[in-house]
Amino acid sequence: MQQGNAEKLQSVISDDLFPQVQHISDVKQVIEEMKNTSQNLREPQMKALLLLKAMGENTYLHGDKNPYLKIYEYIIGQGKTHIASPDYYLDTIEALIPKPPKPVILADKGGKK
Repeated sequence: MQQGNAEKLQSVISDDLFPQVQHISDVKQVIEEMKNTSQNLREPQMKALLLLKAMGENTYLHGDKNPYLKIYEYIIGQGKTHIASPDYYLDTIEALIPKPPKPVILADKGGKK
């Protein structure tokens, strides 16, 4: 019976001390999912994009062609990823690394003797 308890205790200790590390493919999958949201556009940027789109749709100036369409699509698509801060990805990778539980410290309430 003691051996059964010892095995249970060892499995609990090993689970806390050595948590399972995720595979690099899991991290890569998370990073791939984050690419589309890597740089949120702020309100002034969105207003500028809407203005650019509206200017390009002015048929009086540009006819049927929108000269700003490629710029607009780049900013909305790949441009966000190209200007993303590396900290965005590093913080995500750090969050995926399992951390040991914080120790609970019990202390007396000071002042009363």
